Amino acid sequence: MKQSHPSIVKIDKNLSRFLTLDSNLVQKQIDLKACRINYWEGGNGSNSPPILFLHGWGISAKPYHEILTLLAQHWPIIAPDLPSFAGSSYSESLESYAHYAEILLDFLNAIAVPKVHLIGHSFGGGIGITIAALSPAKIQSLMLVNSTGIPVGSIPEVLLRRAIEMPLQISLPKLHLQLVEIPQVFLLNLFFNTGNVIQSLFLSLEKDLTGLLSLIQVPCLVLGSRKDFTTPFSVAEQLHQRIRNSKLTIAEAGYHEWSLWYPEEFTAIVAEFVAYDASSVRGNSTT
Repeated sequence: MKQSHPSIVKIDKNLSRFLTLDSNLVQKQIDLKACRINYWEGGNGSNSPPILFLHGWGISAKPYHEILTLLAQHWPIIAPDLPSFAGSSYSESLESYAHYAEILLDFLNAIAVPKVHLIGHSFGGGIGITIAALSPAKIQSLMLVNSTGIPVGSIPEVLLRRAIEMPLQISLPKLHLQLVEIPQVFLLNLFFNTGNVIQSLFLSLEKDLTGLLSLIQVPCLVLGSRKDFTTPFSVAEQLHQRIRNSKLTIAEAGYHEWSLWYPEEFTAIVAEFVAYDASSVRGNSTT
């Protein structure tokens, strides 16, 4: 069993002065056999594989644009809307994480990307676990941010916790993102992709992926928030304990979407991890 000595994320009010929002992210689309994938692509050239960013449940890649823009200053970025969400049309039912993973692997093959650093937030993390476990050759490293994959209570229990959590976030930065941008894209998905929005909710809350965690061999960074009501910090701890090549980092502020409210701090963590090609995480390292 690992002895956990996690890193702590502290909010640096001055960090943003070192970062700019210049990037060359471009919105693109590609047609696959049964799905049109809408995605953002761009970023500065690098010898490193690109970062594949998978968004959370019910929304799209667009609310993460500030994160993507900051990361794109250092690495190539690919950020798709998940199949059947927002601009990625898919008319069939998506009943498993493996189904999402299969489509996204087809997408990477279609755009000729052999390997990626994969970042998955929330529901995107559950998909990332599945891809890393079942298609390890595609993954250089894995970053799980407030990830799903371990059930944390009944649907009514989790929805109640979520209902408590969302008003608490009003005290945090990015109010326009919280009150306008995210609700807009969520309502768009709910009205036009109702079936898969509901199905993916059941997946994110009920599907247990612990059987896949021992199959993950790539270096892995697990990020969780102590204030996360939706996927409590105990989930991050369990992921860290069960994934051999993993490091645990704790965000003390920000709840389930802390990465969105504090993009500079989040992208600094990711940049450090990817910059060393995850070489600092080997064996049972937790520092």
